[in-house]
Amino acid sequence: MEHVFISKQDQLEKKLEQWKEQAGSNIKIDVQKSFSGHNVYAITLTDFSVRREEQTALYVAQPHAHEPATTAGMVDVIEQLVTGKDLLGNPTTIDRHKVLSQMILTFNPIGNPYGRENAPYLYWDGSEVTNEQFWCIMRGEEPDAPGKMWDRLDIFDTREIKVPDPIGIVYEPIDEFRYVEPNRSQLSSFFKLFHQMDKQFQYQYWLDLHQTEFARSASQCLVMLPLDDVRIDKQIKDENEAWAGQISQAWQEEGFRVTPPFPLPYVGQQAEYIRKNWGEIDRRINRITIEVKNNAADTPPRRQMDAIESSILKTLRRLTNS
Repeated sequence: MEHVFISKQDQLEKKLEQWKEQAGSNIKIDVQKSFSGHNVYAITLTDFSVRREEQTALYVAQPHAHEPATTAGMVDVIEQLVTGKDLLGNPTTIDRHKVLSQMILTFNPIGNPYGRENAPYLYWDGSEVTNEQFWCIMRGEEPDAPGKMWDRLDIFDTREIKVPDPIGIVYEPIDEFRYVEPNRSQLSSFFKLFHQMDKQFQYQYWLDLHQTEFARSASQCLVMLPLDDVRIDKQIKDENEAWAGQISQAWQEEGFRVTPPFPLPYVGQQAEYIRKNWGEIDRRINRITIEVKNNAADTPPRRQMDAIESSILKTLRRLTNS
């Protein structure tokens, strides 16, 4: 399993060296250097000889260190687009030449390599830690309440508040004292890289990849739409809903238990984080959020990876009418 489940920084960088040789002029690698010294990669695949005006630009990214199947799924799709085969050597089912001629595809496979490198496991399958233990690894353990998950903050300063030891892997250091959750702060490498790339390609679509534990739920997969109270043009809203519906249907056909799409459910401070960091993006770009079950015996790592991969491939087929 390990040789096809690629989720660590060194694994990705080995594949990058191969892809650069194999893809030739169809690949472009951009980098955002994090405070921790890691390279946060944007991997763009396209036929660069085609005029930008004739292509649809899609951004595919994942911000969270504790959600490794998102990376593994992206890597397998990139492998197919570059080589025509998946990581197991099976022929791809997509028309990669059509995809590369009609689309600009940018992948950010590891949005927080600092956190990912501090993750104790390659993947989460429910056999090593309970969800409660997993959540303490993710956000850190409450200093004064052992076994309880610490707060979810957009940014914090270790000089100002009492923090877990160790700090949870979901957070990224942005200087000596401050940490951010990548998809809740524009100061993160995740957002900085997007803005760097968006200046080049002006993306029309963003597939935002995540995993969750679906605690007390039988569901394995879900597509979430932008917050209801963000004023989005009807055309963008309708496209998001149709896109989400197609991915949900694809999952069902592949035997996954799927919750129907619905808007992000956040309220209070968490909703404010989303409005602040995603509102402008959601008003101009079609964006949906993928959630695939994590750390559970009924959705093993290969199955997690397959669900992520399915959401990407269905998106490519939708945007190329294939």
